[in-house]
Formats: sequence, C-alpha cells, structure tokens
Amino acid sequence: MDSSLFQSDIYKKRNSLEKINFLDSLVNISSQNKNDSLYRNFLFDLSNEYFYNNENNKSYSISQKVLNLSINANDTLSIAKAYSYIGDSFQISHKDSAYYYYQKAEKLNRLLNRNYYIGKMLFKKAYILFFEGNFIESEAQVANALIYLKKENDTEMLYAAYSLMGLNFEKLEEYPEALKYQLLAKSIIPKLNNSNSNLEKKYLYKIQSTINISNIYEKTNQYDKVINELELILTSDLKEKWPQGYVTVMGNLGYSKMKKGLINGTDKYFKEAIKFSINSNFEINKIYQLKNLGEYNIIVKDTAESINCLNQSLQLAEKLKLGEEIKMILKLLSQVDNKNATHYDKKYISISDSLTKTQRISRNKYARIEYETSVVEDENKVLSAKNTYILIGSLLSIFALVLVIVYRYIKSQKREIEFTKAQQKAEEEIFDLLKEYQLKLRIVKELEQNRISKELHDSVMNKLYGARMQLGILNDSDVKEIKEKRLIYVDLLQEIEQEIRTISHDLQSEINDNQFDYIPLLSNLIQLQNEIGITLFSFEVDPNIDWDAIDSLVKITIFRIIQESLLNVTKHAKAKVCTVSVSLEANHLILLIKDDGVGFDVNATKQGIGLNNIQERVKTIKAALEIISISNKGTTIKLKAKIGSL
Repeated sequence: MDSSLFQSDIYKKRNSLEKINFLDSLVNISSQNKNDSLYRNFLFDLSNEYFYNNENNKSYSISQKVLNLSINANDTLSIAKAYSYIGDSFQISHKDSAYYYYQKAEKLNRLLNRNYYIGKMLFKKAYILFFEGNFIESEAQVANALIYLKKENDTEMLYAAYSLMGLNFEKLEEYPEALKYQLLAKSIIPKLNNSNSNLEKKYLYKIQSTINISNIYEKTNQYDKVINELELILTSDLKEKWPQGYVTVMGNLGYSKMKKGLINGTDKYFKEAIKFSINSNFEINKIYQLKNLGEYNIIVKDTAESINCLNQSLQLAEKLKLGEEIKMILKLLSQVDNKNATHYDKKYISISDSLTKTQRISRNKYARIEYETSVVEDENKVLSAKNTYILIGSLLSIFALVLVIVYRYIKSQKREIEFTKAQQKAEEEIFDLLKEYQLKLRIVKELEQNRISKELHDSVMNKLYGARMQLGILNDSDVKEIKEKRLIYVDLLQEIEQEIRTISHDLQSEINDNQFDYIPLLSNLIQLQNEIGITLFSFEVDPNIDWDAIDSLVKITIFRIIQESLLNVTKHAKAKVCTVSVSLEANHLILLIKDDGVGFDVNATKQGIGLNNIQERVKTIKAALEIISISNKGTTIKLKAKIGSL
C-alpha cells in the first residue's frame, strides 16, 4: 500500500464521511501485507488520517496493530512512534492513558537519542497537564521540552511550546512571564516557510497569538491594548477562515470595551458571538459569551436577564464539567441574585473544594505514572543486569566448552594425521615388498628358464645332433630302402632340433633389475575376484601408460580402490558383469569401475568403512572421485588422478 494516496487531490476533495469509508476499505485490503517497514509506515499514515477525521477509536486500533507488528519486528523506533500515536488517540477521552503512552514513547526516544522526539513527548505531556489544571508541572515539562526543541528546525513545535508556556504562566498569574513567552511565540511565526499551507497557518497563528496576548492585557486591566490588538484582527476574513477565533475575538473585544466603560452597543458583540456559537455548535464559546452578557446586564441593572444568562451559562458549564468556569459564574450569580446568594456561595465552596481535590488527585495520578514508569525502568535495569551476568556466564561457559572441543578436535586430528602417515608408510612398505617379491620371483623364473634353455642346448641338442650325424653316416649305405628310411629319421631329428632351439631361444631373456610389472598385479586381482563370485569381471588398461613415471602412492591407491570396489561388488551388487578400465586423459589417469548390479542411494545410504576408506585414499592423492548409482541399473565409480609427484 502507498501512503501517497492520502496526498492525492481526489482524496483531499472528499468530505469527512467519504474519507472515513475510504480509509475503512484500505484497512480491509491491507490486512494481508507482510510485516515490513513500508507496511508499518503506511499503517502510521492510516492511523493519522483517522485521527485528523476525529475517529480516535479507529486510530487507536490501527496504532495498536502497528505496535504489535513493530514489537514482532524488533523495531524500537516504530515502537516509540506507535506509543506516541496511541497517546494521541487517548488525548481527549482518556488523558491519563495518553500521558502514560507519551511517557513510554519519551523513554524509548531517550534510549534512541532522538532529541526532537523527546522534546515533542515532553510537550504533549505538558499539554495534558495544562488541561488537567496542573499548571506548575505543565510549566516544568514545557521548560524541559524547550531545551530540546530550541535545537531543532521545527518552527511550529517551537511556537506551540512558547505559547503553552505563556498560558501556564497566565494561569499561575505570572503575567510578565506569560507576556514574554506569548511575544516569543508571535516573533517566530514569520520563520514559517511561505508555502500555501503555511501561509494559512501563519494567519491562524497570528490570530491565536493576538488573542493570547490580549488575554494577558485583559488580566492586567490594560483594556486599551486589548481593544487595539483585537480590532486589528476582527475582519471578514477571520469570520470565514476561523469561525471559532471570530467568536472569541468578538466576545473578548466586547468584554474589554465593557470593562473600559464603553457600555453602549457592547451587548451586540456578545449576542453576535452567542448566535454564531449556537449555529456552529461552539459550546465552550457559548458559555463565555452568556457569562459576559450576564455581566453586562448586571452593569445595566437588568437583574432578571442577567440571572437568566448566567443560569444558562452555568447549566452548560456543568454539562461540560468545566470547574473553573462554574466557579466564575457562581461568583457572579451570588452577586446578582441576593435571594439565592447563600446557595451559590455554598455551591462555590463545594466546587472549589472539589476542584482542589481533583487537582490533587490529578497531580498524584500523573506523578504516580512517572513513578511507576521509573520503577518499571529500574526493575528492567536490574533484570537487564542479571540477564547480562547470566549471558556473560553462559558465553564464558560456552567459550570454555568450545576451547575443550577445539583442543580435543585438534588432538584427534593430529592423531589421525599421524595414523594416516603411518598407514601410508606401511602401505608403501607393503607395496615395496610386493615389488621386491615379484622381482625375485621373476629372477628365479628367468634363472630356471635359462637353466632349462642351457640343458636343452648343451645336453639334449648335442645328443640329438650326434644321433643325426650318426644317422647321416649310416645313410651312406647303398641299400635304397634303408637309405630312404634313415633320411626320414634324419629330417625328423632335424625338425626336433629346430623346435628345441626355438624353445631354448624363447626361454632366454635378459633380466632388468629395475622392472616391476604393475599390470599383472592388477590382472591377478581381477582373476582372483572372478574365481570367488558370480560376477564376471573384465580388465582393460591403456598400453600407452608409463607406469614407472607414476608415483607409487597413486599406484597403491588405485590398487586399493579397485580391491575395495570389487569386494563391494562381490558382496552387495548382485551384478552379472563388472568392467574395470584404466586410461590416460590429458595427463590424468582415469579409473572407471562399472557394474550392472542393484545399485544404492548415494545420499541416503549410511556410508560404510569401505566407502569411507575409498574417499580418504582419494584425498591423500588429491584426486577427484565421482560415484553414480541408480537403483537396479548399477553403479559407476570414476577416479581422476593427476600423473606425477603429489
């Protein structure tokens, strides 16, 4: 939702009822919005609009909603603002509640070091105290507010604070101080900027300041000054722009002329003001103008009309529960209505006592609010201190526990590294032993081959050669049949000799002490697995691989991974076929083991020791391992290791 809705010309042109209906529709539409700063600011503006349209209950409801949202969002600034808005909604109907929420808003703004808003909350508290008749406390609060507001660039707030300070001093009958602050208020009005809205405000503030200043002149019997001040502002514009101000000026001007002794025509001011008050429903203004007219009739000796006007004024004042006004009217009635003077005097005393008691209760009530708030703050401070100690203790305990865990982990890692190194060393030693064993076996094999070759060559061959020679000699016989038969045997012996010579040559080989056959080792491993299970294993290797150039640890790791993988296939895979291949790809060895077994869920299956061992071995040679397994479609293990030193 967008708060700019409230600034549109369409909205501004609506009457109050249309605005309220529109605002109600926005409440229903906005109920699903997420709790972010934009939405909370919109709700603040919505509450404000309800407030300006005199819908205080709805303003309170929205303010309470935004307060809860702000608490959930841990937004302290918005919480303070919501307290202020709730206070505004209670300002007319429940002043003590308003004071309580302003107090809470002030405390939070102090925590946030928001000086302007501290001053603003102090002013609002002073405003409530003034209308509760607690002028001394109100004056003290305004004085504190001015300390903050003087430093801010808000002319309107400063005007309001100076004006309220003047009103407090007026009620306390400290008229020089009252005049001083009212003149200060009037002096800053020109500092308002000259926008259209502020031109209107300047006019109204000027009228209000003039009325306030003239009231002080009236209290000090300076009626000429009152008349001069009020006649300057009593214009047709005033009647149109500020009807209530017009009624006040008319009544005050008539009253000052009456006190000055200018009796003729004075009643017209009061009657005009009363008529206008009735038409505009200005009940408080009507009370004052009826009182003024009653006082006028006392002067012109029209007792009956005076009593009538004063009784009407009294009834209305009692209806609105305006204690000070009731006292003024009773005092006048006691003077003019001699017959009932005693009754009015008793009532005056009763009202005075009641007002004194009410003011005392009011002072105690607001002092109690201040005290209870400070008590809650003190309790919160104690609780906060306890929580701080608990938090620090908890953090220290957690830190100590973490240190122990880290120490044990480092110690465990150190042991694991030492174990891994020892395991690698042992495997290299085993590999060297295998290598040595295979070389010795080959040497023995070659020695035996050479021995057999020599035996064939030196013994058997010589004997065959001798026999052939003898048969050749015997072949000199002239008997044709014997000669042909002997030739056949000679050829046969020569053929046998050639075969033995070939075998002897094939057996002969040169022994390379440095040669180690890695491929036969892998082939034997594959052959062994073929003999112990139902799976048919096959093995392929790229002939271009120079195994002598490959690090021993890489060869050991490949051998162990093949060994572990084939064992897993035999035990778990239920595969029919499994292929193992080693190939060369861009200076990397690629080991690929693939079966057509039942497969397994790589993510869900708890890894056993075998699979963990494979992964640990891969880490030692900094290789890349990929395992792909699909249920009932088999498993593929792919290892990619760099050739050369690690």
